[in-house]
Amino acid sequence: MSALKSSSASRGSVTPIGAREPKLLTIGQVLNLLRGEFSDLTNSKLRFLEDQGLVTPQRTDSGYRKFSQADVDRLRLALQLQRDRYLPLKVIKDYFADVDAGRQPSLPSMPETKSLRSRTKKLSALDLVSQSGITDNVISAAQDAKLIGQAPYGVNDVEIAKALVELQKFGLSPRHLNALRVEAEREIGIIEGVIKPVLTRNDTSSRARAEYLARQLQELFNTIRNEVIDREIGQIDPSSDN
Repeated sequence: MSALKSSSASRGSVTPIGAREPKLLTIGQVLNLLRGEFSDLTNSKLRFLEDQGLVTPQRTDSGYRKFSQADVDRLRLALQLQRDRYLPLKVIKDYFADVDAGRQPSLPSMPETKSLRSRTKKLSALDLVSQSGITDNVISAAQDAKLIGQAPYGVNDVEIAKALVELQKFGLSPRHLNALRVEAEREIGIIEGVIKPVLTRNDTSSRARAEYLARQLQELFNTIRNEVIDREIGQIDPSSDN
């Protein structure tokens, strides 16, 4: 019987010529195939792409990954979209989800014009209140906590305001979130240190590359943060008297 869990071949059965099972590759073999095109590729990066749901390799009974040619093609495309179009993993994952659902989506590209327009759009205090439901008192408290900037506001301020409104339902106010802001500033410092060498050329391509790297780091930080919190939440004992 095949070592793969998904195999249902029985001993003594004969596979007709031309209908043999496709060759499956180890993670090391996949790395060797792709590293010629992606020189900075590592085992950890391949595992990360798997963890993000971009590929789902088969597993042997002993837990080893086995990749099909379709998996390799999928990984190659994901890496190309990251490198050449500076796309975040969420956009790539959504594209693959459309393909898996039988749709025929166009290859995604960085929506630079829309992104820039959104980031440069300025909103009044009335816009901020109407779009988020935040009150003047909470706006003032959020500004004191350096969570929201001064008017005119940006789209990021709106999303933060929405979150603050929801947190009020749990009895949390902006002053409770000082640690989050401090940690965010630390992460920004790390990101700036990584992308600074890329920005030395000061051209459009370098700026796009720097933003791509920054978004990648943001995704990795978010993954670690979410998993750490999820792990701790999973250890909560509902029967505890504390």
